[in-house]
Amino acid sequence: MMRQLSIICSFFVMFLCEAQEQTRLPLSDYFSETWNTRSGLPHNSINSVTQTQDGYLWVATWEGLARFNGQEFTILTRAHINNLPDSGLRALTPTQSGGLYIAGSRGGISLYQHRQWDTQRSASTMVNHLIESADKSLWLALENDGVFYREHNSDTDLAIIKNVSAYRVIEDSDGVIWAATSAGLYKIDNKIPTLMTPHFGLPNAPVYNLLITRGGSLIVGSEKGAWIKINSQFRPIHEQLANESISSLLEDNHGDLWFGTINKGVFRLSPDGVEQLDAKNGLPANRILSLLQDRENSIWIGTNAGLFRLRESPFSSWTHKRGLAGDYTRTVLSHSDGSLWVGGSSGLNIIKNNRAILVSGSKQSNPYSILSLHEAPDGSVWAGTYTSGVLKVVNNTFTPFISRSTGLGSNEVRALLFDSKNRLWIGSAMGLTRINEDGSLEQFTNKKELPSGFILTLSEDNAGNIWVGTGNGVVVFDIVSEHFTTVEFPREFSAKYAFGFYIDDTYTWMATDRGLVRYELKSGKMAMLGLEQGLPIDKLFQVVPHNGSFWLSSNRGIIQIDKNHIQQILDAPANAKTPVLNYQLYDEGDGMLSAQANGGSTPSAVTHHDGSIWFATAKGVSTVKPARLKASTQIALPTIIENIFVDGKPIALPLEGESVFLPPGVSRLSFHYAGLSFIMPQRLNFQTQLKGFNDKWVNRQHMTGAEYTNLPPGEYTFMVRASYPNAHWQDNQQAVNIVIQSFFWQKPQFKFAIFVLFLMVIFAIYKYRLYHYKKIEIELTNRVEKQTQDLQTQANAFAYQATHDQLTDMPNRRAFDSWLAHNFATYKQQNRPLAIAILDIDHFKRINDNWSHIVGDKVICTIADLLKDGCQENQHIARWGGEEFTIVFADKTAGEAKMICEALRESIAQHDFSAIGEGLSVTASFGLSDSTNVGDYDRLLSRADQALYKAKNSGRNCTEII
Repeated sequence: MMRQLSIICSFFVMFLCEAQEQTRLPLSDYFSETWNTRSGLPHNSINSVTQTQDGYLWVATWEGLARFNGQEFTILTRAHINNLPDSGLRALTPTQSGGLYIAGSRGGISLYQHRQWDTQRSASTMVNHLIESADKSLWLALENDGVFYREHNSDTDLAIIKNVSAYRVIEDSDGVIWAATSAGLYKIDNKIPTLMTPHFGLPNAPVYNLLITRGGSLIVGSEKGAWIKINSQFRPIHEQLANESISSLLEDNHGDLWFGTINKGVFRLSPDGVEQLDAKNGLPANRILSLLQDRENSIWIGTNAGLFRLRESPFSSWTHKRGLAGDYTRTVLSHSDGSLWVGGSSGLNIIKNNRAILVSGSKQSNPYSILSLHEAPDGSVWAGTYTSGVLKVVNNTFTPFISRSTGLGSNEVRALLFDSKNRLWIGSAMGLTRINEDGSLEQFTNKKELPSGFILTLSEDNAGNIWVGTGNGVVVFDIVSEHFTTVEFPREFSAKYAFGFYIDDTYTWMATDRGLVRYELKSGKMAMLGLEQGLPIDKLFQVVPHNGSFWLSSNRGIIQIDKNHIQQILDAPANAKTPVLNYQLYDEGDGMLSAQANGGSTPSAVTHHDGSIWFATAKGVSTVKPARLKASTQIALPTIIENIFVDGKPIALPLEGESVFLPPGVSRLSFHYAGLSFIMPQRLNFQTQLKGFNDKWVNRQHMTGAEYTNLPPGEYTFMVRASYPNAHWQDNQQAVNIVIQSFFWQKPQFKFAIFVLFLMVIFAIYKYRLYHYKKIEIELTNRVEKQTQDLQTQANAFAYQATHDQLTDMPNRRAFDSWLAHNFATYKQQNRPLAIAILDIDHFKRINDNWSHIVGDKVICTIADLLKDGCQENQHIARWGGEEFTIVFADKTAGEAKMICEALRESIAQHDFSAIGEGLSVTASFGLSDSTNVGDYDRLLSRADQALYKAKNSGRNCTEII
């Protein structure tokens, strides 16, 4: 028996030789997510899950088929698939040509190919599984009826195995079909079945699933364990799986084998051994129905309680479960010997060779609370504590070094530094202490040298100067003069706390409570990257440089920004438009157990020798490998055009190479698209282009739709492409050709005929007028002059009446719409902001009812005068209708316009209307929006109107922005 096990293990090691060269995570370190009926699935039993060549994920359930694009499920039932006898599906099988077979209840079989469903003749009973063999024939595994063969382009089923329940069929490289049935495993060669009896090594038990590995080995999942075919015999794969009922099988990209079971969850077999994942550890249920690894290497597990996904997230964590002293960590140190030191409220650990070792020693049986760490030039590690001063680690044991009782200002030590002169600097809650080489102590406090005694961080620049971050600013200890110099933050920064430094040859970068401050060492010039520049969070704790990027820790996650991009924004001229800040914010959705990265202790984040970055958080220490992030962006990202809407109604997508012909008069054309990534679907970036309208790519950021209005007749090509965050655009654009047909009067021939007719009429009129003029030249001249004058006067009057409100003598809605339609595109093209406000008089009906319509008209006129007085020349005011006015703020954002609107609102509220009506007071509500994220002026007006509605619902007499 031991010899057999040795042979099996040796074979398995050879079988997984590729896997040994790759890094795999423990199952506990995978990031998991669950989808069920509350997430949009039609049913919680996930009978099968697969991915087609176009990138879509497909899920088979008892209540229909679900297609997943990473953000939402599209449900397809027999109402969507013609002639499918039942919505219950059991099997999904992709074809080599990019199609998808679905099969299930009542023998239903249908093929999805080129965006069309082709339902085949139904089998005699429920189809548990089917495959398309190399010769395009179908092999069907049927419930109770057995295995059937259907020749290509035939509706006749040939019974190969009868009167058993068949669960799975598979074809090996020799063209042999293997069938998993209730009677055991069958080998079908030239349509002749042979039962693999116990003589071949298999137990006398039902077989549920089959797998042929990339190496060509046959794996059998049975009611009595998992087996592997070696030559002509079957051997158990692992003794731990011997008594398990194996329902699903998978080989992943590492070469590891995954086993889904009937009631024990999932097992993974790798060179590291057997691991189990069950309902106690996060699975929705222990009954496993299907397994899949997608193109992004995520593992999808179908259970009878929902769809579960495991993926190697950007971040992983070390917690108490993996050996840390506690989950709340404050400081992390990368040691020169390759180890990583993690300090927290429950003690200090050394992580080395994938193990966490606890540093021994305590204070009165209580663990030391570690606030800071530092490696001395001799390689020794020093620790600052919360209540015990400074400790030195000797032979993995704490040794007290200095505390308040021996001269330290405070036992709360948040920063340590050995400078280039081998002097130890200790930053505590009561100032700064320096221990010289001769052992003498020097104290620096906020009474004399420091702006605050609360020391948060220490760093040494290339010149040997010591930078000190405190709770009230930054000071620098000059190595030459031996004096402190205060670094004064500009008042507009409003920064006080300096949590961390990064110093390069040119700048000192400071993580503060108001953002990232850049200090130029030569000139002392400072610039800030904060909320106004686009940072999502302004309280930053640590700056970690890595391969041209800054990684910034905060209480709400980790921010990654390209360093050159930061320089570009900070160096932009004051009067220039600031570029949009591009960043990535990582949090719990990226594998962090807690987005709260801790600060106020140093170092709280660090780069390790293997290229990983570590962050101390409120739930363990989190680590990320930027190289893994970069590798994930190299995976092919399919782009799909999912829907086309014409005037709000969906139309069928064309087949490849065909065009969509649209009738004349189309006013609105919309495209919905998706990037088929299941790791970071919400972070994908998109660009679109409509050839024939605009030949430039338009950045859509994360928007998954594009809309065009009032396109003239012609031929267009809509294209869309996608990219991962912080990655180049892939060559993955999808295109669809659109032809908008024209009315007869829009055709060139008709326009030419009209033009010729127009010329003829003009010529005839000209000849007539010339002849008539020669006869009565003097009389006609006088008459024309008089009529011209009268017509001009009348036209001016009509034009004025058409564009002005009679009551207020202000421009009316027609004039306002004309101005906006004429100028909106110009502002967008020139990247100039344009804000619109809609004003509505509060409770105007009550004024009309309680005082009279005459008083109401006077109120409108008074408010019109107040608006004229309170607005500048480039702020266009119009009476929108009834009690509504509109104001256009040229070159103003909504935020800037709000200040003006608030002034107008207050002037209305404070105006004395008693002369119009006794006891009358009037207020108004404003709705504001601007053109920043709006593609057309109708949308701008709609958003302003929504903002007005919001103001009304917020109690009136206020200004709201959308």
